[in-house]
Amino acid sequence: MQRYIRLILTFYKSFAFASNFITLVCGVLIHGFGAKGIYIIQPIFWFKIFTLAIIVFFIHSYKKNEFYYYKNLGISKLNLWIPTLIFDFVTFLVLIITVASQNYETHP
Repeated sequence: MQRYIRLILTFYKSFAFASNFITLVCGVLIHGFGAKGIYIIQPIFWFKIFTLAIIVFFIHSYKKNEFYYYKNLGISKLNLWIPTLIFDFVTFLVLIITVASQNYETHP
């Protein structure tokens, strides 16, 4: 199990910067809109889905030979993509919920 997690993290490192940068930009946009940030959550949600699809396409296209490395170690493409995309999207949701809730708190 530890080897599996280490391999997943190694795979995630190949696109973590781009994905986390997009997540950060989405959080900054919602924070920048302040109380009206609730109105841009839906477009930002779909923007994140769209950019994740682009990242998957580019990783699948440009790093297709690396998938043989993981396959030789007993991990399929699906077993690589599902945990990394779930982790990335949960990180996005936590950031968006946190930023949105801070924008709508009542301050004395």
